Amino acid sequence: MQSLMYLKDNRIVKAAFIAALAALAAISVFQGIKNAMAFSQDLQWDAAKALAMRLDPYELSRSPGEASRYPELAGFYELFTDKGLKQDMEANQFPSLLALLLPLTFLPPYAARLVWTTCSLLFTAGIVFLLKRTFFEETGRYAYAAITLLMLAGTPYRNQIGVGQHTLFSFFFFMLAVYIDRRMEKGISCVLISLCLFVSYFKYTLTGVLALYFVYRKRYKELIISVLAHVLLTMAASAWIGKSFLYMITAPLGVASALSSSGGIDFGTFLGRAWPMAAAAVLAVLLFMAVKLPENMEGAFFAVLTLWSLVLVYHRTYDMFVLTAASAFFCKKYTSEKVRLILFIWYALLILTAYFILRIFSENSESMIAFGMIYYSFAAAVTYFTYKGVPERYDER
Repeated sequence: MQSLMYLKDNRIVKAAFIAALAALAAISVFQGIKNAMAFSQDLQWDAAKALAMRLDPYELSRSPGEASRYPELAGFYELFTDKGLKQDMEANQFPSLLALLLPLTFLPPYAARLVWTTCSLLFTAGIVFLLKRTFFEETGRYAYAAITLLMLAGTPYRNQIGVGQHTLFSFFFFMLAVYIDRRMEKGISCVLISLCLFVSYFKYTLTGVLALYFVYRKRYKELIISVLAHVLLTMAASAWIGKSFLYMITAPLGVASALSSSGGIDFGTFLGRAWPMAAAAVLAVLLFMAVKLPENMEGAFFAVLTLWSLVLVYHRTYDMFVLTAASAFFCKKYTSEKVRLILFIWYALLILTAYFILRIFSENSESMIAFGMIYYSFAAAVTYFTYKGVPERYDER
């Protein structure tokens, strides 16, 4: 035992461990960038461009091959057909969210891909910066370096960059809203938080749940403004392409549901048609916690929201890099030392499975079922101990 404690605290061992993680992270990031330059397909440049052209991106999404007939869009699809691949429009975002991508539509498709990949790397740096200055303020440099390097080295982050997904973009702006909430006076920060939340909803399947953090912080005005801005933009888009407001809400949801597939660990995969009721029940519990938890539970409640946000609706495993943020639960002592150790080992197994082990098994059904069992039991345990735990009970005297 003394030898293990010596290795744990030895500066040379620590430095070697961080160096190994840094090397793995560098290889992972490089491969992610390489994949993005060759195959990135999820930016939705084509859907945003269609909206700018006053075309209906949702109708084009339901008609495979139709979008490629427009010369302004053809260049985007040639990035794939030139490699022998097939790509169709997949406009699963609300028009107010597609509007956020309009600046990229002034660029040629490949240039837009390059800019988006660069932005994703900047969003990553921003997330690392913002987490450290919010939920991980009291975490030591060594521990925080290990946490972030693990995230970068894992398969989910590499795939997130490689496919050009929007989770980094959305999570960055959510964390920026958290940072502003903590660092600025309420009167000054209202507009900035509202704006950041408005942008963060691009990945509403994630940040829609995380937004309950601002219910906990009693930032009701900001939440209302951020949602109202999307309503107004959706009305403008409705007038722009001549479709009803209701259509502009239901059409992207229809595209999104058609794109969902089995293989995740979300409620829909495990519960089938019962998932809406189960998700509503969990949301009710989270809302109750947002109202009832004391002020000094920010990190634990954020961890709870992070865990449930990844499974209430469909997510592919490339979103699982956000699991790194759930370690905020361990930044304060919400449980006894024995329970804390058990939860930490449990969490370590969850991270290793999500970041490295699932890839070994090619995410087959058996590995995803096992992962789901680890995930749901850990999420339930963290939720329970967050509700029951008060940090002062476990502070060292």
